[in-house]
Amino acid sequence: IFGYQYVESDGSTVTSQLSDVPYYMQILDDKGMSVQTALTWAYLRPYHGRICSGCHYGSYRGRAFKNIHQ
Repeated sequence: IFGYQYVESDGSTVTSQLSDVPYYMQILDDKGMSVQTALTWAYLRPYHGRICSGCHYGSYRGRAFKNIHQ
């Protein structure tokens, strides 16, 4: 595990990543179970950023993200 970051109530998150180092994102619930898993590895170039505004923002309008582990 490279690091942890809390997810805000709107599904967004803010974190810092090293440039040119591949990373993989997986959202875990409070029990450490996977809720959402990225399909590919990602990386950032120097002085670039990536915005995470929630998984597929807007496509789940009106439906809350279901946690199957509760």
